[in-house]
Amino acid sequence: MKLVWLSHFVPYPPRGGAHQRSYNLIRHIASKHETLLFAINLEGHSPQLISEYSKELKKHCAEVEIWDLPHRWRGARWWAELALSPLYRHPYGSRTLWSPELGRRWEAVLGRHPGALVHFDSIDLALYLPPAARFKKVLNHHNCESAMAERRAEKEPNPLKRAYLRQQARKLRRLEQEACHLFDVNLTVSELDKRSLLESSPRAHFHVVENGTDTGYFSPAEAVPEPKSVVFAASLNWYPNLSAVRFLGWEIWPRLKSQCPGIRLFLAGQKPPKWLVQWAEQDPEIVLVANPVDIRPWMARGAVFVCPILDGGGTKLKILDALAMGKAVVTTAIGCESLEVKHGENILVADTPEDFARQVLRLLGDEALRKQLGACGRALVEELYSWEVIGRHLEQAYQYALKGGPCEEKR
Repeated sequence: MKLVWLSHFVPYPPRGGAHQRSYNLIRHIASKHETLLFAINLEGHSPQLISEYSKELKKHCAEVEIWDLPHRWRGARWWAELALSPLYRHPYGSRTLWSPELGRRWEAVLGRHPGALVHFDSIDLALYLPPAARFKKVLNHHNCESAMAERRAEKEPNPLKRAYLRQQARKLRRLEQEACHLFDVNLTVSELDKRSLLESSPRAHFHVVENGTDTGYFSPAEAVPEPKSVVFAASLNWYPNLSAVRFLGWEIWPRLKSQCPGIRLFLAGQKPPKWLVQWAEQDPEIVLVANPVDIRPWMARGAVFVCPILDGGGTKLKILDALAMGKAVVTTAIGCESLEVKHGENILVADTPEDFARQVLRLLGDEALRKQLGACGRALVEELYSWEVIGRHLEQAYQYALKGGPCEEKR
């Protein structure tokens, strides 16, 4: 099998949920099949980094091409297009990734590789679909984008932003309705996302390929965690994570400090905004680690891993990474949505600030419970969520796309 993978971002380095998923799926499938990667430089990496990242990706892929965005990310043209987006039929995420020039380059790629299976790594790439009409093809959904946009709109206090988000949610839902059934297989990260997409796309075929974790890279550390410490490790430029930080900082952290003097909070992740840096600087018990090359030492340092997510979609790779490291985890119902976890067995779940703080304090005071939850969480990810297991699910989906079966997933 020859696989042409079209990505809306450069899937390296594998930091952050979508990057981890795409990189590890590519790594797995490329070990078995010829894989050619064509990616758009969504994040505006410098030529030096693009060269470095391409070199790493070529260790797995037979061919790697990285294309510049049609307009510089957050440049003048980008903002102008964003302001005009309500006038257009397609959601802004789709329009910002496409141009006639890139469309021609994509047609040339497909012309060089007739008969390849084509993997579209996001619904945002839908404008690249027409030239691939005669190809067997797969569409990956990192989230149910329309549902995630609607959930974000519900929580947005600014009425203008809320109206914009709801409009984008409607456009995304329409795009899902029009595009999903044109693919031989749609990949979702959870049964919940599958059901949501089936509501709007009942003619489409869906196959669940869950998120996973690298159980070799994320493994229990020998170092003893700091007493009376909690850690939240995540991409700090992604709005669901920033919403979680606000919930943690404004609602949960004051309760923890009042009931556990000397407690410390480690926040580690990529690209924290200025307001978060300033907030952390005001509290000597908060350690903000911006852009760590290796997140594991900071995850290991915290006695309890917290994930107070209130928004977003899909499944949270940060929780899988923490479980793989044998950490005791406290999260919300949304945080562990669609994961095969059980409260009190391998994780603790709390949704109110009072209960969340109570569960964290419970773990800080009970080393035996921390170890028990950590061991059970590690066993769970080894059984269900290693990338080797997830990679086999991906291969099943590809085989269905190529042959129309056999496949464990049925519509």
